[in-house]
Amino acid sequence: MPQVEPSVLGALMEAATDAVSYEAIAVVLAAADIDTTTAAAQQRDALLAVLRLRLSGTGKTQGFTGTVPGDPLKGRSASLAEVTAEQLEICSAYAKAVNSPFVRARLHHLLVSAGQGRTPDHARGAAAGYLDAAPLLLAAPRRLAGLRRATECLRWAGDLARAFNLKDLHKRVTEAMVALVERVLADTEDDPVIVDRLLEGLRAQRYDITNFAERAARRYTGDVHARVGFLKLLKAEPGPRRTDIDTQIVSALLDAAEADVNAGFRRHLLLTQAATEARDRGLSELRVSAEMALQNTDPNSLGWTRIPLGFAIPRVLLDTARAHIDAAVDLRDALWRTTEDVHPAMREDADDTHTHEGLWRVPRMRINTAGPVQVTPPVDADDDDHAIELQVRVMDALGILTAAQIDRVHERFVPDEAELISAVAHGSVLPEPRARTLACAFRYFWLGELDAAACIALPQVEQILRQLLRPLVPVASVPKGQTPGTVDQLGGLIRRMPAAGFPKDWSRALELLLVDPDRGLNLRNDICHGLIDTPPKHRVALILQAALYLLSHAHGHRNLASPAQPAP
Repeated sequence: MPQVEPSVLGALMEAATDAVSYEAIAVVLAAADIDTTTAAAQQRDALLAVLRLRLSGTGKTQGFTGTVPGDPLKGRSASLAEVTAEQLEICSAYAKAVNSPFVRARLHHLLVSAGQGRTPDHARGAAAGYLDAAPLLLAAPRRLAGLRRATECLRWAGDLARAFNLKDLHKRVTEAMVALVERVLADTEDDPVIVDRLLEGLRAQRYDITNFAERAARRYTGDVHARVGFLKLLKAEPGPRRTDIDTQIVSALLDAAEADVNAGFRRHLLLTQAATEARDRGLSELRVSAEMALQNTDPNSLGWTRIPLGFAIPRVLLDTARAHIDAAVDLRDALWRTTEDVHPAMREDADDTHTHEGLWRVPRMRINTAGPVQVTPPVDADDDDHAIELQVRVMDALGILTAAQIDRVHERFVPDEAELISAVAHGSVLPEPRARTLACAFRYFWLGELDAAACIALPQVEQILRQLLRPLVPVASVPKGQTPGTVDQLGGLIRRMPAAGFPKDWSRALELLLVDPDRGLNLRNDICHGLIDTPPKHRVALILQAALYLLSHAHGHRNLASPAQPAP
């Protein structure tokens, strides 16, 4: 075993004076003035290599790995596995020589993890050192930092005592933790996180923490998350006692949410957590209360900062879109031209979605202001949320071009009702009475009555699609016994389009446009159920375009077996 260098030992003891972290000790030791001999340098390097390692895990699975954030001692060992046998021998020598229990405990603990020497002896040395260090840390000048580190020392001592069956130390750890919990609960300035860690440690020591958890829950009523955490530490068998605890948990969240109606997004999160806890604990009445409060939440009260993400369509694109209408030979041809390959982002072979960088790549979360309503995306939906978002944005942008084209149709042809009916009517898919209804939607669009245009056009889109698919794929089921027959609704019809020969890009576009409630525009549901205000013009144009696209197939303008050709 190497001979301990007095200069290094002295520097180590000085660095450990009033220190509450091993990182701080290592920093001071690295800057200390010591003998310049080779042995002294090797021993200091060995101590620095181990003092900067972090402890993770519990019991016999504890290990020392990684570096501390912002570590000023760069270039040192990054894990215990990189510490050499010679350095471990140095640690063993210093573990016997140091008089600081804080340092001695850590050196013995490292030797336990490394399997160096007699492991039970090192385990006892580490546990005893942590126990002796705790009162010294509690007296450190940095009161709160010392309290947190003392708590950790007691937890580490308890883990070692249990793992190596050190019964006498196990008793000392329990007594020390109980005394510290009493002290913390009597001090109004201390952090509830410390109480939580101590109670977790006591529970691991098989100590009944019920009384402490109840006291902590009463004390920290002003911190709802702390109160809920302590209530969750209370274990009870199913029955009145368990129901009372569950009710206190949910009620604490509801009370905190209602304590300040101007709490913004924090209130929303508390109500969501309350609804979830009530659901999981079978408290149906409290769940309803939480969900009702959520549904009555005004999104404008959540304190969000709205960042405009609008985009301007280059004039050259608008001019090109209008010129495409100007090249039509008649009204029907002009209407069909608004539907030619308008959704290139949906193509399965599109390879440009990966080129968008910057803010496009920032992860986003969707916030549900209507409460914990479960939404199931379509089975065949793409799991890449980023790609879906790009597709919806491209659809929105192309809707502006579509609106410009539909306006251009009106400017050029100024069609009356009879001309519109003649252009869109189809004997089986859109007979004349329904064609007259769709014509009204176009006339309302040109008058700027966008609500009326959307509400009239949406049922026609579903009817046209159902009639179009009827001879190609099943769209209804007949009654069987007591089971009534069913008719596919719009979502089901759209998902049947590929089986009927429609291009998948258009099926995907219509799904995101009309019925996808999770990641799409969901216009059919939002408009028909009155969930949004007047939709913007370019989105109403997309609804009209959907009807025209389906009618173009009915009139034989396209071959169902192949995608639409790009517009000139």
